[in-house]
Amino acid sequence: MAIYTPEFPQLKWECLLDSGLVMKSYRPFKIFTLVSLLLYFSGCSQMHSVTINPALPVSRSDIGRNIVLNVKVIDSRPSNLISNWKGKLNFRSFRIAPDEDLTAVLQNKIENGLQNLGFVPKRNPVKQTPALTVEILRLKSVYHKKSPNLGLKVESVLRARCQNINQTYKMDYKERLTRNPIIPTSFPNETLVNASLSGSLKKMFSDKQLLHCLAR
Repeated sequence: MAIYTPEFPQLKWECLLDSGLVMKSYRPFKIFTLVSLLLYFSGCSQMHSVTINPALPVSRSDIGRNIVLNVKVIDSRPSNLISNWKGKLNFRSFRIAPDEDLTAVLQNKIENGLQNLGFVPKRNPVKQTPALTVEILRLKSVYHKKSPNLGLKVESVLRARCQNINQTYKMDYKERLTRNPIIPTSFPNETLVNASLSGSLKKMFSDKQLLHCLAR
């Protein structure tokens, strides 16, 4: 059974039971009374996960001309958490994180995008081969309270570096999406997180200077 509040998605009975503040032997009406009070004084925190699977907006092209590329994705974020929300006085909170390795997911996505453009991506370095390094700088969901609802801002930032003989090129690709108010049933807003990443990928694969550096 879940308990819902207007400020965040839900608090589970187990959270209160595990805290020792509510005893399983209490009768239902006593538990209900205690829960009504403890909603304002409990420090329960819940962990939620999202599946990262951004759309890949890359049309097929032969711009790569079967050029072999060294491709590497690096996660430079200080934390794997996408969101870490705390209510007033830090009594109530929730955290959101990817359900699998973000680096591996984006490595596969970027390799697929390069293949669509006619490149031949390689994970193991090949000497005297153009290299593309993509750095994950940011993937954050920021919830903000605007009474009586919660709003949401999701931002993703990717940095691409091309190294091809004596030519280098670097650019950041940012995508920021907002939703205010958020719909309670949309939590943890997996669709918006993936849409933000998809927007950053689209900007990267649409960068003509980056593609020229890789294909020269």
